[in-house]
Amino acid sequence: MTVVNPQPSGYKRPRWMGALLLLVSLPILGCSPEVSTSAEAQAGITPVQAQPLALLVLTPGILPHRPSAISYHRSATGPTLSPSPMPSPTTAVLSSTPTPTPPAPTLAPTPSPIATTALVPTPSPTATPSPRPVADRPPDRIVASTIGLDTPVVEIGWHLVERDGQMVSEWDMADYAAGFHKGSAYPGHVGNTVLSGHHNIRGEVFRHLIELQPGDLVSLYVGKQAYRYTVQQVLLIPERDVSPEQRRENARWIGTFPEERLTLVTCWPYTSNTHRVIVIAYPVGRGS
Repeated sequence: MTVVNPQPSGYKRPRWMGALLLLVSLPILGCSPEVSTSAEAQAGITPVQAQPLALLVLTPGILPHRPSAISYHRSATGPTLSPSPMPSPTTAVLSSTPTPTPPAPTLAPTPSPIATTALVPTPSPTATPSPRPVADRPPDRIVASTIGLDTPVVEIGWHLVERDGQMVSEWDMADYAAGFHKGSAYPGHVGNTVLSGHHNIRGEVFRHLIELQPGDLVSLYVGKQAYRYTVQQVLLIPERDVSPEQRRENARWIGTFPEERLTLVTCWPYTSNTHRVIVIAYPVGRGS
């Protein structure tokens, strides 16, 4: 290391001053000898000497003095360590222009559902049965084609007879015609319409009544107005040599009922009259 300390021309330093500076500088400059490790010596790196401490001694009449320059000489061989440059501080520039806010997303309107009209098939018109007319008088004709029956109808009443010591009423019988029981319901009315006829004498109009079957059609006429009935039951019940209670039970079938119905009555068998045949029919389209 070479220290260059030029002096101004014409200046003459006193001797005592040089001795004083020497005494002060020796402990400071001589305490930092150049020391190098073997690794640094092999790499050719010249150690950097520590900076000397600046000592300011104020002596009356003498101005302070500093070295003008200190030069460090590195070895010509080996890498040179250069201090890393410190990044220069940058000042963030705040823009006065506000950052535009992105527009809010636009919600697409939900389309309203389109009302659709379900196509309902038009039902085929069905025939509505016309109201059943009511008769204002008894029927005048009865027809049942399945047994070959087609005969006039007349109104009949009853008479009193003695039976087992008691007076009882007994229905009259029409000759060569079916008899409409007086007081029973006219066709088309609620109640029981009752007709009876002979089976083996005086016209035998109900001879084949026992041959009717459920489902067969029977028609009553009042003038030209027809009243049609469907057979539901054909009953055969004993009448001769039965108790009075059984006779009354048999008579129940020609009594009154709360619905419209047709009841036909005759005797059986053809050679006698020990039993009764009772046919029960209801208006067409109506069940029991």
